[in-house]
Amino acid sequence: MGRVIDVDSHWTFAWEFEPSKGPLAKFADDLPRTQDLLAWFFAGDLIEALPENLRPDPALLFGLPAGQDIPDHWKRLQQTGKPADRIEWMDRIGIEFALVNPGGYGSTFPLIRDEAKRAGFVRAANDVLVETLDGYTQRCSPIAVVDLADLDGAIAEMTRMRSHGSRAFSIRTEPVGGLSLGHPHFDRVWAAAVDLGMVVNIHVGNVPGVFGDWANLGWNFDDPDSIGPFLRMANTQRHHSAEQFLNAMLYGGAFIRHPKLTILLSEIWAGWLPNLIRQTEVFSAKRGPWGDWPHPMSGADYLRRHVRLTPLPGLGDWNTLDLIRDYPEMVVFSS
Repeated sequence: MGRVIDVDSHWTFAWEFEPSKGPLAKFADDLPRTQDLLAWFFAGDLIEALPENLRPDPALLFGLPAGQDIPDHWKRLQQTGKPADRIEWMDRIGIEFALVNPGGYGSTFPLIRDEAKRAGFVRAANDVLVETLDGYTQRCSPIAVVDLADLDGAIAEMTRMRSHGSRAFSIRTEPVGGLSLGHPHFDRVWAAAVDLGMVVNIHVGNVPGVFGDWANLGWNFDDPDSIGPFLRMANTQRHHSAEQFLNAMLYGGAFIRHPKLTILLSEIWAGWLPNLIRQTEVFSAKRGPWGDWPHPMSGADYLRRHVRLTPLPGLGDWNTLDLIRDYPEMVVFSS
């Protein structure tokens, strides 16, 4: 058997939603309180689409008793391990190398409004994994977080993290400064990724949904039966902005300009992938109602060259084996 690479492992910490209790404590005053932070992480896009007077109390969303900020089941998942134990487990399973995502804290930098503080938070958040995995990055590589609102800062942080063993960096799939991420303005980032040998990581938590007025369904949060549908609807948009990002990179020419760039999609389900590939095959036909296709490869072939996706067979991607059969060059493994 060849080398097994785990493209989406995680490292969690008990303080993730209580930053005042961990190494990011100096940023605690710049982040929401614990309940609001948890609500933002699980349902923030839908909450922010509602008028302020119609937004739910986070305590109601998670059914928390007075005085408790985090659900018990979530606390049980936030057990910090040791790198040596992780390596031992990888050896037992047969995993040779793993990309390691930070926990939820790595996705919260957009909540810090002050630019200088936000840049400091990004660096400090990255340092958490750097310090945790120090001495083990030949097997466990920390995934960096970067803020594309500051391209110079993003490239500097990518370069710094690469020197600490990072081989991937996470971005948010949303326009920045009124520009699509497929705009040539961002070419410096994609060129740096290729030069550094780093993968662009698109992970749940960094794929904001756009609900607009569709969010306003007359929710009655005094009725417990409304909570489940609300939380479920909040998570229906995860793949949409990822798909928008891929379309922007394809039709905006970024994939043509950066032929060695790799995009990795994690925890965004996979059922939409076959339709996207089929759609690009049709849209990039040499002739058609959309005019001539100007590039040497079909749109689908660019997706096959640039995109890698890891499915979630335990959370709905029950056709994973079919995906592996049909798209062996695109589907990759994660634990």
